Amino acid sequence: MDQSLKDFVSEAEDILESLDDSISQLMDLSEDDHRKPDVINAIFRHAHSLKGLSGMLNLEHLGSLSHHVENLLDAVRLDRIALTGEVIDLLSMGVQYTVRMVRAVAEGKGDGSVDIADFLAEIERVGQNVEKAETGDLSQHIDVPGGLTEMLSEYEEHRFRDNIERAVPFYSISCHLALATFDVELKAIGDQIKTIGELLTTLPRPEGGGEGTIGFLLYFTSREPAETVLAMFEGEDREATAVAYRKDRPDPASPLPAPAPFTDDDRDGLEEEIKGVSNTVRVDIGKLDNLMNLVGELVILKSSFSNIAGRLKEIPDTGSADVLLELEKSNSQMEKKLIELRDGVMDIRMVPMGQLFNRLQRVTKKIARELDKKVNFEFIGGDTELDKMIMEEMVSPLLHMVRNSVDHGIEDAGERKASGKKETGLVRLSAYQQGNHVVLEVEDDGAGIDLEEIRASAVDRGVVSDGEGLSEDEILSLLFRPGFSTKVEVTEISGRGVGMDVVRRELENIGGTVEIQTALGQGTKITMTLPITLAILQALLVRSGGRLFAIPMGSIQETIQLDSDQIKTMQGREVINLRDRTLPLLRLEKLFNLSDAEFTGNGDEQYAVIMGMANRTMGLVTQELLGKQDIVIKPLGESFASTVGLAGAAELGDQSTILVLDVAGLMMEAIRLGAASRRS
Repeated sequence: MDQSLKDFVSEAEDILESLDDSISQLMDLSEDDHRKPDVINAIFRHAHSLKGLSGMLNLEHLGSLSHHVENLLDAVRLDRIALTGEVIDLLSMGVQYTVRMVRAVAEGKGDGSVDIADFLAEIERVGQNVEKAETGDLSQHIDVPGGLTEMLSEYEEHRFRDNIERAVPFYSISCHLALATFDVELKAIGDQIKTIGELLTTLPRPEGGGEGTIGFLLYFTSREPAETVLAMFEGEDREATAVAYRKDRPDPASPLPAPAPFTDDDRDGLEEEIKGVSNTVRVDIGKLDNLMNLVGELVILKSSFSNIAGRLKEIPDTGSADVLLELEKSNSQMEKKLIELRDGVMDIRMVPMGQLFNRLQRVTKKIARELDKKVNFEFIGGDTELDKMIMEEMVSPLLHMVRNSVDHGIEDAGERKASGKKETGLVRLSAYQQGNHVVLEVEDDGAGIDLEEIRASAVDRGVVSDGEGLSEDEILSLLFRPGFSTKVEVTEISGRGVGMDVVRRELENIGGTVEIQTALGQGTKITMTLPITLAILQALLVRSGGRLFAIPMGSIQETIQLDSDQIKTMQGREVINLRDRTLPLLRLEKLFNLSDAEFTGNGDEQYAVIMGMANRTMGLVTQELLGKQDIVIKPLGESFASTVGLAGAAELGDQSTILVLDVAGLMMEAIRLGAASRRS
């Protein structure tokens, strides 16, 4: 089955589950229950969503079924058709037919393989009993302003008339809310109303109120005691009043007929309708974390077996060569199966970046609107997969980058036009896989970053001296210092002097890096490089300064043996020349202040582990290379949170513990040390 159809089947199953739940609620509600309109509206929305999905995939028969059910529901929610037991049975049958059709799609038979002609004819027959909508102004019945009817939607007017017919007490709330928070406050009032009754409409109220406020008038109904209702909405910014009837209250409407009795024919095939229609299972990420932890423990146990086998080899021959051979064979087979299990569990954790991009679209447009900027947003690489937990950690950094691009980067329309650009700016979010990493880019065609402005700001703050020479990368790295900002005007979107340092710290916490490229007047591109997953990874074990360390293999480009004459000193830093590239070197014994007494290297023998992330490359000097091994990273705790260059710890098969290096942190430390050596 085509992947788009698989996604449809999975999504349709979720909608069907919600439909079942809503129809079940509808069956349990009494005629006077104020939640009833909300439940009917929920069923209407589910049917509408299913119709939209069917249309996208050209499933005409399923779309027709959904359309007929939607029309029936529309008439029901407008009370043009009474909600009888027959109608509820029709809705339930509609769900059953939908299940059959979705299952047919899942099995490759197509939605047209299910005969729905008789069912559609039955819906049309019931639909012929549509009653004419009542006319006349609502002020004839209740104490509301004349002309209110013209301000209401068809559905809102119907809800007023339905409550009038059932003689439900009416109330209104007049309020003035602060412009900055009115949406939140208005929602809170609406949610409060829904706990005791039905919110009928929310209308603007232009008169009254002070500067910086906006007025609203809300009408609702409730059968709770009047003193209880009015007391709930007392406040300085609001006034609740009872809305009187113009005449004697009408007698409550007669109850609906009882549902039609269930027949034997209705029972046929019910078992099939209850069965699921797809093979998709949605699993809580916490359960996957527990499973991954178990896999990690098995990886450590496998390493222990490898260690035992290696030690047995070193024992003089005791006549157990065959047993040793069997142990090695079993260990090799277990390793293969563990790799398959590890890859399988990791694959379950992977989700497409499109999920995050979809969530960002609405927010990015809102940001542009609030800043009054004309901006088009492009999202590329939605199929690129990333570990679910890492993706969630990227929400804050990505959102901050987009804010910066729109607020600091994209110019006003007039300024863009004057500089020969299109009035509408462009912000592009891209995701793609690069080796064992995923690269996220946020690029804009705005004003770019003024390097001289950053340098001048750094001089004013005393971060660098006036005559100090800095490279472009070093100037841009100043943006990641806590509290550093060149933005003078503070806005609600950005410019408060915080954020970029937090972005870098959040990325480093998950083993990622961030770098900036910019061209004045042309735009800025921010590149974030992330590991695909953090759970189980393969690492190279090295010895440096007499200690064992693990380096994630995803960041290693190659290893080379170093001769002393290959190492040069440039501006106080050790470097090597590798294929016409000058690479900085870093020694762990110096970084972690390991004493000479702990060195156990083999004489003058030393190696360089060439590591790279994004567009940065450096060499790590070590005394020994001890081979590759799967490791499970464990956090070091708050005590080591500020230690640069450490990502966590891992347990080896011999129960020893080693430190896992944070390549991203080492890269940033190399840049810092380079800048410091030039200043000295």
